[in-house]
Amino acid sequence: MTETPEAVAPPVIDPDRWDEHEGFRETFLAQFTFPEHNAALRGLGAMLCAFIHEVEELYYRPPEGDLTHCLRAVVADLRYLTGHLENLGDTGSGSDEELALCRLAWRKAASLKKVADALEEGFPVVKSEKSNKKTKKKKKKERR
Repeated sequence: MTETPEAVAPPVIDPDRWDEHEGFRETFLAQFTFPEHNAALRGLGAMLCAFIHEVEELYYRPPEGDLTHCLRAVVADLRYLTGHLENLGDTGSGSDEELALCRLAWRKAASLKKVADALEEGFPVVKSEKSNKKTKKKKKKERR
């Protein structure tokens, strides 16, 4: 009888060493439970990160600056994680322990949303956002 191998578990990431885990999101990698598949994707992620850091001077600089650009990416990831936690919170069936985890996921989704909202409030308004706001106001006036 062939023994079924154990699924790969997501790593425990030390926030001080976060940059050792650049690449694909852990929520994506968690779906690849065969150890060799998971390792291959982690290797690909590491290779892509190394590549982009080697040639970053070839890419356009964000007009709003690197910090705001990166923080916008963080907000996007927080929004993704908020939705993922809400989705996991909706699975609410099973044992009492699982139901407690679902409730916790919902509460933490709300917390992450607040963090993302707070970061987003601090961003400068860029030209394209200004023009979008003007267009929305103009459309509202036209509807009246």
